[in-house]
Amino acid sequence: MDQVLTYTDNQLRPLFPREEKILTSSMVNNYVKQKLIPTPLHKRYGREHLALLIFVCLMKRTVPISDIQRLFAIQSATYPVQRAYDFFCTAVEESLRALFSGSVRADALGEWELEKPRGFTFALSFANGSELTPARRLVISAATATANKIYIEKCLEFMELDLGEDEQW
Repeated sequence: MDQVLTYTDNQLRPLFPREEKILTSSMVNNYVKQKLIPTPLHKRYGREHLALLIFVCLMKRTVPISDIQRLFAIQSATYPVQRAYDFFCTAVEESLRALFSGSVRADALGEWELEKPRGFTFALSFANGSELTPARRLVISAATATANKIYIEKCLEFMELDLGEDEQW
């Protein structure tokens, strides 16, 4: 369990406020009880567990657990965990790239062509968005909501660092 907590913290720490606890053993146990993640075999967690835990850790900051469970159900009925996880991570990464740098990799989401952001970007824009399934639209919405929250927190954190601890806005 400690390895899971350490790995998850190492992967997600840059995206979270410094003081925020990303994942605890109690949280993991609760996610198993709530059937957000499968029960580990012989207390061993695999890739699927890690993918689902990372997804939950990112999503729970913007979406209630009950909605995460519903999104899991939709995704697992449509796509294997690895494919769904890869799509979500890429959507978060591209949303963050668009927010922080104003650019995206046009081929990042495979057959769905990302449009270049214009002005301040709130969500990913797709040239062929009408071809996206409802499940993919939900994942993209969840990913952009997560990215926007991270963007706001990081901008505030950087502004506070720039101003110094004694200065007020």
